[in-house]
Amino acid sequence: MLKSDLELLPNKKTDTMSRFSLFLSLALLALASPGMAEKFYKWVDENGVTHYGTQAPNGTQASEINTRTNASSSQGDAIEALNARRQAEARKREKTEQAATESKRAAENPTEVTKERCEEHKKNLETLQNSPVVRTENPDTGKLEVIDQERREKMIEEAREALELCD
Repeated sequence: MLKSDLELLPNKKTDTMSRFSLFLSLALLALASPGMAEKFYKWVDENGVTHYGTQAPNGTQASEINTRTNASSSQGDAIEALNARRQAEARKREKTEQAATESKRAAENPTEVTKERCEEHKKNLETLQNSPVVRTENPDTGKLEVIDQERREKMIEEAREALELCD
């Protein structure tokens, strides 16, 4: 027999090991089945604190938690909503701080602040009249949004009224 013919003959030892590995894998897979998973419960106590455990408490309503799947499909949405709320609150705090600073500045130096505001109204009016597309920041989301024609006309009118007070 040639050496190459020996390599083609089945090896009894490796064949037995393969069968044993397959059997062991199937046995472990069966033991890890969802039916064997432990149940977990979630409940909220009288102080509003959320608890998790393997036994449901007596006298308190508890819901069973699914531990056999990945994170719930709503978890990503909940995280996005939480981050959006946090960002909105941060923008609100920042605007409140800016308004307080501006009010203090206007009280200390009213002529200078009035002059700056008039210049800003002039620039805004020019932009509103000459730019084909105008965007403004949405106070809720902080994102830039294109304004429609109705809002543009209202803003032009407001800018003109403000400029009348400047002269």
